Amino acid sequence: MGQMWEIMSDECLRAHVLYAVEFHALVLMPNHFHILLTVPERDLGVVMNELMKSVSRSTNLLSGRSGHLFGGPYHWSLIGNTRYFRHALKYIYRNPVRAKLCSRVESYPYSTLWGLIGLGKLPFPIFLTRIGMEISLPFLDGQRQLDWLNTPFPIEMEKLIQKGLRKKLFDEARDRETRVSVAAALN
Repeated sequence: MGQMWEIMSDECLRAHVLYAVEFHALVLMPNHFHILLTVPERDLGVVMNELMKSVSRSTNLLSGRSGHLFGGPYHWSLIGNTRYFRHALKYIYRNPVRAKLCSRVESYPYSTLWGLIGLGKLPFPIFLTRIGMEISLPFLDGQRQLDWLNTPFPIEMEKLIQKGLRKKLFDEARDRETRVSVAAALN
């Protein structure tokens, strides 16, 4: 995992330099990754295609393999609301805890959070806000940030967030039974 994190980090730095990608969060899992980013100057599909090809190429060179590294297409969702941005960020950083790879978010080294809280080097610039997404994240207050990230979502809310992130527009998700929108449930 350490070598894969280095490759992913290097390729994210490259994407930042070449395509002006603004990374907000990255968590590398054993069989996938979660990434929150903004692509202000390019098409997301072009950037993600190049990022995934570059990571595959570098990994294959290191391992002596050939072919695709990622089994399928990536899933993306447009987040146009500050509240959803906060929830997506927390969802991403909590992924290793949900997968039982660690008990607390700050214990997982293959995450940009590791660098943000000073436990390691930040491998590429992380943008804590986005124009129009000025959010009051407790990133400068370490303990408040960690308490917030380590507090799980209620089960129903987590399911709605997962569903919302599978949609092209995050706020389109609705509970099938109640028809309550993600927006209403998360308020």
